[in-house]
Amino acid sequence: MPSDNHPTRELRHTLRQLLDHEVSNPDDNPHLSGVRFFCATDEHTRQLIEQVELLASEAFFDASGRAIPARMRDAAIDGVCIKQKRKVAEDETVIRIALPDKGYITISTARL
Repeated sequence: MPSDNHPTRELRHTLRQLLDHEVSNPDDNPHLSGVRFFCATDEHTRQLIEQVELLASEAFFDASGRAIPARMRDAAIDGVCIKQKRKVAEDETVIRIALPDKGYITISTARL
C-alpha cells in the first residue's frame, strides 16, 4: 500500500473515535474547530479534533494547497460528509468535515 494512504487511514480511525466519543459541547456550538468550542469542551475532545485537523491537513491538500477529492471521498465514513467549500478567498482552500449529530470541523490552507 502506498505510504500516502497512511494519513487517510489514520484519519478514518480518528473520525470513528470521535463519532463514538461523547463530545462535551455545553454551548451547542456546531463549529467544533472554533476557538469558542475549544474553550468550552473537554481535553479528550480537543485532542481528537486536533488529531483530525492534523491528519486531514496531511491527507486532503496537495503541495500547492489544492484539495485532493479522491482522498476526501476515501476518508468519509459512517455518514461523515467531507466537502470543499466554494465561497472562499481565491488563494485559499477550505474543507468542511461534518459529523452527524455533533457539528463540523474546518480545515484550510493557502494556495500557492
